[in-house]
Amino acid sequence: MVDDNNKFFEENGYVLIKNAFPNLLESQKEVKSIVEKAKAGALVSGRSFVQYPKFIDGLNISQIQYPWEECSPLPNLKESIESISFNELFKRHLSLEYSSYYASSFRMHVTSEYFKFSQLWHRDIANKGTPLEILSDKKPKSLRMNIYFFEESGFQVIPKSHRSFYSDRVKEEEIWSEDLSTLTPLKIAKTIYASPGDILIFHPDLLHRGYCAHKRAHFHLSLELDDGNKFEQNPHLPKNIRYKPMSDFKAIPSSSDNIFRVFINLCRYYLPIPSRNYFRFLIKKPGYLENNFIQRHSVFNKNISIK
Repeated sequence: MVDDNNKFFEENGYVLIKNAFPNLLESQKEVKSIVEKAKAGALVSGRSFVQYPKFIDGLNISQIQYPWEECSPLPNLKESIESISFNELFKRHLSLEYSSYYASSFRMHVTSEYFKFSQLWHRDIANKGTPLEILSDKKPKSLRMNIYFFEESGFQVIPKSHRSFYSDRVKEEEIWSEDLSTLTPLKIAKTIYASPGDILIFHPDLLHRGYCAHKRAHFHLSLELDDGNKFEQNPHLPKNIRYKPMSDFKAIPSSSDNIFRVFINLCRYYLPIPSRNYFRFLIKKPGYLENNFIQRHSVFNKNISIK
């Protein structure tokens, strides 16, 4: 049975499906164990967007690119995800039917409870010429998905920004052409408030970013939806997600420890120093931007929804 979510998804480019799978305590424990291993430096696929002193909370992990390759078997996580009927989710909430799909990425998004984080606004499309598949008569060939095992509010989207007639694309081009730090908040942003067991599905052309005012640790999938694609499945992964990574597993080169850079990052995080954008917009501020005093990942980031 199709519900109202499919209309919401088509219009806005995303949908948060509540209570999509049971909240299993043992699965949460396995997620926490993966994060702790990464913070201790035991995982080579952990990635940090910003370096901070290790003694505060271990390594500042932002992504774990290959959690299944490095940490399997994860029997409780596997069982929990296998309880999800993805075909039913696509059919009921998106009015889409597929006989086949696979994940080209199955990573984790992570944020420390001690450091807030604001990512650049971005799209997951390859370039500006990528077709807006959601508007065509064909099935969309790609979707993005976040699977939540904890309560989180670390993700923001710009509703309707995946559509070809999105009215603010011209304004958006102004942001890019000015070469601004696009950490700048946008008034039209929507914060996603997720609970354990929720699933967020969004179009890859939707403008989005990570925006975290507390810790997070969810699984992020890039789903390629294509009928008849066959390949061997990894037995350690959930049976209902066929996984063919875009690149083979390999260690991600870590950036060298630059004590001076770590110190600067720490100062920028804790000191209320205005950003460059703040001064730039004092004279002329586009109406669709928030000219906040702090426009970067900082202790001053507020965990509120931007209306």
